[in-house]
Amino acid sequence: MQRRLINNADGYGFTPGVNEGIVATFKAGLVTSTSCTPNFGHLGDAGKVAKEFPQVSFGIHFNLSVGKPLSDPKDVPTLVDEKGMMWGARLLEKIRAKHVRHEDCVKELTAQAAILADQGVTISHFDGHQNKHLYPVYFDACLEVGKKFNIRGIRCHNRALWTNSGPVAGGALIAYYLKNPVRFATHTIGRKRTAAALAAGFKAADRLITPGYADTSHKSHRRFWETLAETLPEGSSEVYCHPAIPDDLLRANAKYTEPRLEEMKILTDPALVELYKEKKINLINFFEL
Repeated sequence: MQRRLINNADGYGFTPGVNEGIVATFKAGLVTSTSCTPNFGHLGDAGKVAKEFPQVSFGIHFNLSVGKPLSDPKDVPTLVDEKGMMWGARLLEKIRAKHVRHEDCVKELTAQAAILADQGVTISHFDGHQNKHLYPVYFDACLEVGKKFNIRGIRCHNRALWTNSGPVAGGALIAYYLKNPVRFATHTIGRKRTAAALAAGFKAADRLITPGYADTSHKSHRRFWETLAETLPEGSSEVYCHPAIPDDLLRANAKYTEPRLEEMKILTDPALVELYKEKKINLINFFEL
């Protein structure tokens, strides 16, 4: 079997600096996919950009937690506070209290997908801001809207923990989860959501490569990307990243900011691109699953 990798850049449309950083990685060749965030007002002509980079799949980064909805707040009242803003960190609390209505989720996610579709983008896959799309109600709405727009791919949530030395497996993996039971629970939910989506006809990679849990590895560190090239297993894998040129808008709306520039520099380094070629890693997009 081949070693196949989808390298997905999250958040196209978040800010102009995010867009600029992501496009730079398209040009370098290591990033083969992106997820677009339509409700921040900086999507621009994503359809034109998608045509410029046919090797890159354009998906949607569904968002029901941050910023203003694209829908009129009056039409999605269970998704917003008294100021018409989405619930942010309180979203899960509202879902658990059964305050959030399925129909409101579907309405807003439909509005987000429609922007891309209207620009002529064939939406390759869906994922979610901070992976909150895995929440109850929210995830079912994603599946419904995904089918409505013929979106066939999803982010895989079969997490494969990675370190600076490679994958965490066997006794080391068991020991990690015994020390981190909450993470074991959330990762198990992610696996169940992935299985449900596959059963509904969606496609996903075999695993989601996840550094930084079991050691100091990080996507803004070159060593992680070098280790991944050396240790990537056979089959299809997905990793998501956040390359960007940090701007004031990003700093005002996100906690993870300056390391994004380091990600961009690493992912546009010709030497790293050459390493992935030497290791015969087949860089694919979501349409190739």
